[in-house]
Amino acid sequence: MKNSFFDDLYRAPGAAVLQRLEDGFPTEAFQSLAGRLELTTKALASALGLNDRTLRNRTKHLTGDESERSFRAYRVFRRATEVLGDEGAARLWMITPQIALGQKKPIELLVRDVGAENVLNVLAGIDDGGYL
Repeated sequence: MKNSFFDDLYRAPGAAVLQRLEDGFPTEAFQSLAGRLELTTKALASALGLNDRTLRNRTKHLTGDESERSFRAYRVFRRATEVLGDEGAARLWMITPQIALGQKKPIELLVRDVGAENVLNVLAGIDDGGYL
């Protein structure tokens, strides 16, 4: 299942991405991302430190912060898919505690950019053939 909104945004130039973040993503993009991750919107919102009730009450667009956290989750999921070979493996990896992340689930670390960098560093180690 593809999510053309995020896939297209991922390939867009940096200035276009920044503008989309400022404008806020359509609320449907968050719901679609949750579906692609096979999480409920409530579970994804919780993992990203967002209020599920607030997200449900958004009628058209997410805020810039909500959009940024959503895009962060997408970017990490996309990288996990590339490294692990398919979306199913990436989904499972993202919800499984990882020794290299202090027994935290990768999805739990995406609240902050520094957490996402830690997850991406672990994925880089896996991609380089390291044992993590």
